[in-house]
Amino acid sequence: MTKEEQRNEAIYRIKELTKKFNLNSNMLDFFENGKIYGLDYVEDSKIKDRNKLISSIIAECQNKYNSIVYYYFIIDVNIEGYNLEILNIFYVGQYKEDWENERLSKDNEVYIRSYELGSPNYPELSFVKVNSVDGNLIRIS
Repeated sequence: MTKEEQRNEAIYRIKELTKKFNLNSNMLDFFENGKIYGLDYVEDSKIKDRNKLISSIIAECQNKYNSIVYYYFIIDVNIEGYNLEILNIFYVGQYKEDWENERLSKDNEVYIRSYELGSPNYPELSFVKVNSVDGNLIRIS
């Protein structure tokens, strides 16, 4: 597996998601120009040096795990009175044999890596359901 193969797989996934959910072209446009499209749904963050933290998490995901990140978004979640900021990263993993399982399923699930920005050293890997709002991809589970 080469970086070019991973890049082509990311483009394939972006096109698949765009078609299925009628997304705007930002995700693909950014990726084709060497950038990662990201959305931030958190209005009042309490995380210090947040942008630097997000950049370092994405860099680690790409370097340490030999992945290619093609999209991310951040949401806030309140769990039992605790406000958490969750970074959701969509990526192509390093193992080609896993790609089919990482892709969008018939149940609208994709495999992602999530980080709680208050304690980012413990990422969670999971299948999550996705949909779209206003032409942007979102997690619904």
